[in-house]
Amino acid sequence: MEVTDVQRFELLKLEMELIQGVFDKYDAMIFKSRSWFVTLWMATLGLAFTIQLPVLMLMAGALALLYWVLEGLMRHQYWYKYVIRYRALRDAFNRGSPALKALSLYDLTNHYGTPKPPKWEHLRASFGKLEPTVLYSVLGLAAIVVWWLVRARVILLPASNHACG
Repeated sequence: MEVTDVQRFELLKLEMELIQGVFDKYDAMIFKSRSWFVTLWMATLGLAFTIQLPVLMLMAGALALLYWVLEGLMRHQYWYKYVIRYRALRDAFNRGSPALKALSLYDLTNHYGTPKPPKWEHLRASFGKLEPTVLYSVLGLAAIVVWWLVRARVILLPASNHACG
């Protein structure tokens, strides 16, 4: 059965909407992950001061690196393939009818005709995004600076209030 130009256009619009739904899902997962990170980061720093164990401050810094890697992996493994397809659809819509006829329908796996970018671009888009890099870098470095300030005795840990009886 031949698909008309109008049907093809409508199917491709629907595919774009489906991909946008996937982006919304991944954004929600990423922001939930970031919320967990900030909670764990604050709890680790608070615990370090409470039990007077400065090495936990370094663990808070390590948490930042861990979460940055996890978010990058999520983007690398799942999210980026949808970006490629979304851009191909967007570009075809902007070029017009001949470009739309060349697109395969429902190619969410990018196996039919959507060129894949170089591997370095895939890695850059997954791990080099500015927002998560700044978030995790600032909080990771903040934990390390606090550890260093405690170690240099610029910040003093609270004295223990436990009375042994």
